[in-house]
Amino acid sequence: MSPIVIKDYHTKAIAGIAATTLFAVSPSLAATSTDLGAKSGSDIKSVSLVLKLRNPAKLATFVQNVTNPRSSVYHQFLSVADFTAAYAPSANDVATVVTQLKAAGINVSDVSPNRLVIHANGSVDALNKYFSTSIHEYASGSDRYHAPALPVTIPAAVTNSVITVVGMSSQGIYHPKFSKQAAGEAQTLSSVPARQAGGTATGVPGQFTVGDVANLYQVNPLYSNGIKGTGRTIGIATLATFDPSDAYGYWSAIGLKVKANRIKQVHVDGGGDPVYGSDETTLDVEQSGGMAPQADIVVYDAPNTDQGFFDVFLQAVLDNQADSLSVSWGSPEIATTPELAAGQDELFLEAAAQGMSLFAASGDAGAFDINYSGGPYTLPQCSNTLTTDSPASSPYITAAGGLTIAGKQQHRFPTPVVNVLQDRPWGWNYLANYFNANYPQVGGYYGIAFPVGGGGGVSVNEPLPKYQQNLAGIRTSQPSQSLICQTPTGAADLIDLPENQAGRNVPDLSLNADPYTGYLVYFGGTWYAGYGGTSFVAPQLNGIAALLAQSAGSRLGLLNPIVYRLARQGSYGKNGAFNDITTADNLGFQAGQGYDPASGIGSLNTANLAQAIGNDQGEIEGN
Repeated sequence: MSPIVIKDYHTKAIAGIAATTLFAVSPSLAATSTDLGAKSGSDIKSVSLVLKLRNPAKLATFVQNVTNPRSSVYHQFLSVADFTAAYAPSANDVATVVTQLKAAGINVSDVSPNRLVIHANGSVDALNKYFSTSIHEYASGSDRYHAPALPVTIPAAVTNSVITVVGMSSQGIYHPKFSKQAAGEAQTLSSVPARQAGGTATGVPGQFTVGDVANLYQVNPLYSNGIKGTGRTIGIATLATFDPSDAYGYWSAIGLKVKANRIKQVHVDGGGDPVYGSDETTLDVEQSGGMAPQADIVVYDAPNTDQGFFDVFLQAVLDNQADSLSVSWGSPEIATTPELAAGQDELFLEAAAQGMSLFAASGDAGAFDINYSGGPYTLPQCSNTLTTDSPASSPYITAAGGLTIAGKQQHRFPTPVVNVLQDRPWGWNYLANYFNANYPQVGGYYGIAFPVGGGGGVSVNEPLPKYQQNLAGIRTSQPSQSLICQTPTGAADLIDLPENQAGRNVPDLSLNADPYTGYLVYFGGTWYAGYGGTSFVAPQLNGIAALLAQSAGSRLGLLNPIVYRLARQGSYGKNGAFNDITTADNLGFQAGQGYDPASGIGSLNTANLAQAIGNDQGEIEGN
């Protein structure tokens, strides 16, 4: 992969944005981030050193083959012990790193059972010296955090064993991928709308429930056959805690019979934020558990740091309880170093080898993920730059994209009624005339609604995976993509992205995500309408995966080789596994026949997909 060119590390680091990932912007664009000086050298902090896999190419091949019915290892998924024996770093490699850390005055807390991670703690002075950096304190509004002001360097003595270190920064760099209707058009409701014919669906766009998802994507035939997630476990990876009573209240109010006492919470590294993002965790559980009402649910929550985000996946993989797992948090891919991405990929590879199906929200800023209008990466004075989101850009996760559902929409103002003729990639450019006509005082479409849409595009960190190679519709990275931002001294070219690179394309599958054709959320004992975002799609696919696994009688592993194989076979239409999305765009990429980076393969016909996976089973059994 060609490198991302970052023009000036020091200028970016003192902005306080993801210094440990070697990415940030000019201080003038960093939400008043201020360098408060060096962190006290005697302070003690923890870090996680991520070690390199043994035989990574062999493991990647195994992950590809374990979902192939023609392979001798089809569905022979590994246990954690099996994985460790075949692919983990050697005990000698681990011992070498531990010895080096102790010699540097850094204490080793533990080594993970899969030997991929060494948790350690030491004084700031010791960490600064060992990693050749200087950790500073920063302020951004009311937020206080610390981060390296100089590049973090892995010592030469352990570079053959260690990929990266996480935990040198405490900044919360990840944000949830839900979205709301613009300009205050979303509603707070006193009660849930009446259900259709006694069912769980409302039939009201903007007030959809999981029952509407089942109607839209042909899930009901599975329910009719008793496939409701029985015997399966759903995992949620998140950075915020939540109140389980909200999820039970949601399911009860829409008349959905669910398994009792089904939710287990696992707090990683002390647990996630009790406030910021709790609504995200709540909707993740409501949606995934609503799609598979008889499945168990394990919610893993951790602090919003690079270390917390890494360790939450580590814990889920080590527990190996979840048959499928989704995450609806992320950050711009170009805010992630290739080293950190590689470390995360190791965990995702292990999950796939163990049979876990992983899903990640692709983002809510259309094709311009770095221009997301919220969180630490708000860049209002920067060029629109085609970028994808991480971890959705990993080849070992199914990236969840977003759609807008066809139909007439009645908006806040009586005219015009907006008519969407066909299901299309979610992108609020279709509402440009409406916003321009009714919200000129706040800048119309470009003032309040750009860029908003389903994430999609071409990764510049991750190579094109085998399952996407030689597939019509796959794109390379676009030319002339530079992040150019206005500073007090004029325009600054901060980052140049590689051109014409054959990178991983996202998304893979897409479902309804537009808040205007979106969902109800029950949070804090209150109903909210007009929610959406790809953070709904990831947990919906997670719940659907539990249904597919029950139907197949087995874990499924990485879903991507399966769905791309079916897409290549033309499994579209009434009798196919997918519904093709062929019109409109996600602001940067046009939908077309088959695969495209606006909608991926398309949306699901779930019952047909279950049958196709069952046919795989029949093939291996010789039926």
